[in-house]
Amino acid sequence: MIHRLGFGIILLTAAVVAACGRQVTPNPVGVGPIGTLPGQMGVAFDVAAPFNFSSYQYWVIFDTTGDGQTPSTQPFLNNWAGYSSGIEVSGSGGSTYAAAYQFVKNPSQPHARPAFVHIITTPQQLQYLFNQNGAGSEFTLIFDRNIFTSIANNPSQQPLARNWTYNAFTTQASTLNQLLILDSMGAGGGNPPQYVSPTLNTWQCLDNTYTALFSGQQLNPAAQITSIEIANNPSPAPSPTPSAVPCSGDSGDARHILSEITR
Repeated sequence: MIHRLGFGIILLTAAVVAACGRQVTPNPVGVGPIGTLPGQMGVAFDVAAPFNFSSYQYWVIFDTTGDGQTPSTQPFLNNWAGYSSGIEVSGSGGSTYAAAYQFVKNPSQPHARPAFVHIITTPQQLQYLFNQNGAGSEFTLIFDRNIFTSIANNPSQQPLARNWTYNAFTTQASTLNQLLILDSMGAGGGNPPQYVSPTLNTWQCLDNTYTALFSGQQLNPAAQITSIEIANNPSPAPSPTPSAVPCSGDSGDARHILSEITR
């Protein structure tokens, strides 16, 4: 038994150094998945071929109101329901960048397209990391969730809720306040049937990868979304409650391997 346990510890050490061909050492205490700090959310956005920023823009749009609406590919049909805030990644002249927006709706004209108001952020509040997979087809966003707090002169924005929903879009490169959607997370691509977002509980540590539903459309691979990984690190609470689940900083791989070799 002792011999088996010693052999298991050797296996564990090797697995921690390189499990599945990658390093899986635990994150520092307080740092969650995708390198998120408390109060932050991270998104890894993947497409089928290297990004083409001259032809396309890439969006992650959130409903932060808690009403459970999924941002639609046809928002003009439901008065832009589910559109609270979002982050656009685009490029110009060989450079790429990310910018956050809030959708300011006109309460007296509910059918009108909302204004896309740029949210001013610092590099610490919104981090954009390009080419994380080395193939030119993935970028990562890490941002403070509170950048989506209601900005001035936006009567339609509510306080940030516990549960968020989302959708991801590829759009044609266009002028501001235009969303010519080509692909989404849904089976319809840029058309119905629409995607139904999972609930993102911002009070809990999470790290989930969601595979885009194949639409069957003949999309340029640079416009075809393959998956979205969303991670969340809860904000610190004054008094922890059973419903608040912070990120421990442990990737979990080592614990899983140890349980396998010792049981």
